Parts: sequence; structure tokens; C-alpha cells
Amino acid sequence: MDSQILRQIFIGIICNLLIIDSGLNEGWSTPIIPKFERDDPLKVSSDEVVWIVNLMYIGIGLGTVVPFLLMDRIGRKGTLLFATIPKIASWILIGLAATTQQLYIGRILAGIGCGITYAVMPMYLGEVSSKRTRGPLGTLMAVLLNTGMMLAYVIGLWVSRFTMSMIALTVPVLFLMTFIWLPESSVFLTKKNRLTSAEKTLKWALGKDDVVEELEEIKRMLATEDLKIKKTFMKSFMEMCRRQENRRAFGIAVIVLSALSITGAAPILAYQSHIFQEAGFKISSNISIIITGCTIVIAGSICVLVVRRTGKRLLLLISAPIAVASLLMMAIFFGLMSAGNDVSGLRWVPSVFLVIYVLGYGIALNPVPLAYIGEIFHIDVKVPAAIFCSLYYAITSITVVKLYQVLQESYGTYMPMTVFTVITCIIWVLIYRYVPETEGKTLEEIQIELRKKN
Repeated sequence: MDSQILRQIFIGIICNLLIIDSGLNEGWSTPIIPKFERDDPLKVSSDEVVWIVNLMYIGIGLGTVVPFLLMDRIGRKGTLLFATIPKIASWILIGLAATTQQLYIGRILAGIGCGITYAVMPMYLGEVSSKRTRGPLGTLMAVLLNTGMMLAYVIGLWVSRFTMSMIALTVPVLFLMTFIWLPESSVFLTKKNRLTSAEKTLKWALGKDDVVEELEEIKRMLATEDLKIKKTFMKSFMEMCRRQENRRAFGIAVIVLSALSITGAAPILAYQSHIFQEAGFKISSNISIIITGCTIVIAGSICVLVVRRTGKRLLLLISAPIAVASLLMMAIFFGLMSAGNDVSGLRWVPSVFLVIYVLGYGIALNPVPLAYIGEIFHIDVKVPAAIFCSLYYAITSITVVKLYQVLQESYGTYMPMTVFTVITCIIWVLIYRYVPETEGKTLEEIQIELRKKN
């Protein structure tokens, strides 16, 4: 393994501490929600539980405003350092909350920190990595997001809300102490005409002395933009709508983010303890939850290991039908149960197929979209694109979680499972028809391909 790869791995590990923290926030609700019904001193209703889950996604939407205000002023690095403030504050509030209002504020702050992270981290990693490592580093973000979720399950199932929050607090603190020593993005430095600093960053990040080719590529990417004029958000948004390659990137982003957010993963993972209890399988809910946590990490790890050989598009096309089949089997089981049929011999179905669903989701539907977002947008529309992507993820996640609750309470668990089956199947077709392969290509090559296909 050469020094370049080692340096890129080092950067990826430090950067993804903030992603692990986001996973802890995403996974927090799964082990903690049942505690509100049992041993937690704070008691909440079912409607309040939905708000506790969804307020984090509302916070993600709010957090997307921060990159617009800061990213082109203080840089990608400065914006990510700023994200640690709401993240640290959120864990303190969540751990100490004595009222639902305090818990709400903590979850909103957690979402704001996650929103900043989701918008900026793919861009930062995409701009400091080489084309050899961009794919694995991009998918590694989702793997470590899943690792954070698994840690939330493992820790949260066995300790109190306060203890879990204090343990989780160490992650953003560690990120703050280590990331502060990493360099700013070379693309941002070049955009600000700080070419000497950009060259130094490239040499350090790529682990080599000759970076003329990489620096020239960045200059070519920026050639279409007047570096001396700061574009307003509206001008950048209009630029995104005007150019065909940007509209194509916009459409690709909607498809892959839909694979991430509206295929049902957020509510299914948040309410999986209730799903296991309703099915009545003999294995305890805690063990089943830990198994799903381990499965999604293993699936994401497989993605990182094989993505350079298979490409991201093929993994998406493999992942989606696995999720469709699993959702369909769970829909059939709960449909039979709702109709009054004897399912005593089939109570293993939800536990087994939920794990298979998580495996399929974790192979590509979860890790690949973030990698695409960091690659497909031109430099002059990255800020509005990042904001749009985070807002889209937040709004669709809020909608899906609420949709699950309404359909489950009105018709039974089979109904949301059926709806997610249909949605995932449609997304599978859209991926096949419209999503191109980007693995192993430079950012410039990706833009050229997007222009050619219009």
C-alpha cells in the first residue's frame, strides 16, 4: 500500500468521525424509544415519539442554510468545524433533558449538525481525494454512518439515555481535536486564488510531490466561473437550472437520494423493536436489533471493498431488488396476520427478511448516494446543490416517518411495507434508466460525460 493511499485513509478516518456521530444521532431513537415506555424518567406519547424522531430531520433541513452562509466564506474545513458546536450541545441537552421540549431542542440541534455534515463532508472528501480513492472514501461515509447507528444500538440498549449521550459526546469532541490539523480543500483554495496553499494541500493530501496535473484539472474546472465575483445563491441556482449537465446532475441526485430516504429505511429501523414485538418471534428484540446493526455495517463494508471493481451503478441495481423482495415478504406476512390467518409458523419472517432488507439497503442504497452527490455537480453550483440535497433528504425522511406511523396505525404494518415495496421498485427502474457510472473517473471526466448525454 503506497503512501498516497495511506494518507487518504488517514484523512478519511478523521473526517468520518463526524459521520459516526451522525450515525449515533440517526440510530439513537431505536434503542431509546422503548425506554420511554419503561424505565426512562421522561414519559412521552406516541405522537411525541414521532416528533422526537422527525425533529432531527427538521434540524437537517435547517442545517442546510449554514453551508450557504459559511462554505464559500470560511471554507469547507471551517464549516465542518462549526458543525461540532450544535453536535456537542445536542448530546448534552439530550442526556440532561427533563422535559420533552428540552429533548426536542436537543434533537433539532443534532439535526442541524448532521445537516451541515451531510452537505459539506461529501464535497470536502471529493475535493481532497484522488480518483483512485474517491469512490471508496465516498462509500466509507455511509459505512461509518451505519457503524454509528450500530454503536447507538449496542450502547443504547444496555445503558440509560444520559450515559449513552455522554459516551456519544466524545466523538464530536475527538473530531474537533483532530480535524483542526487537516488542510482546507484545494478546490476552495484555488477558487480563492490561493494557489500556493492549494498546491501544498494537494501534495500533502495525495502524498506526492508532483501535483501539476491535479492542480491544472482544478483550474480547468474553475475556468468557467469568474473567481472575482461572488455569486448569490439565486444566481447559482439559476445556473444549476440553465445548463443541461446541471439539470441532469440534479435529476440523478433526486433518484439516488430517493433510494436513500424514501425506500423506508428510516421508519423501519426506528420502529424495528415494535416490528419484532408485533411478529412475536422467540428471539428477543434486543438481539434482533443488534443483528440488524451489524448487518448494515457488514453490507456497507462489502460495498467499500467491491465498489472499485463493480462500479456504483451495478451495486445499486443489485441492492434495490434485494430490498424489494424483502419488503414484499414482510408485507405479505403482516397482511396475512392482519387478515386473521394463522401465522404462528411464520413468525420468523419479519426478523429474517428485515435483516435481508438491511443487507440489501446497506450494500448500495445507503452508502452510494452520498458518493454520487460529491461527484456529479459542477463547482459553480455545488453550494445550492448541497443545500438542495440536504433539504430533499430532510423533507422526504420526515414525510416517510410520518407516513409509516399514519399507515401503520390506520391499516396495520402491512400497508407501509407494501407502499415501500412499490416505491423501491420504481426507484430501481429509474436507476437503470437514468443513473450513469462515475467510478474511476475524475470530476472533470464526469462533467464531460454529463454534457455528452444531453
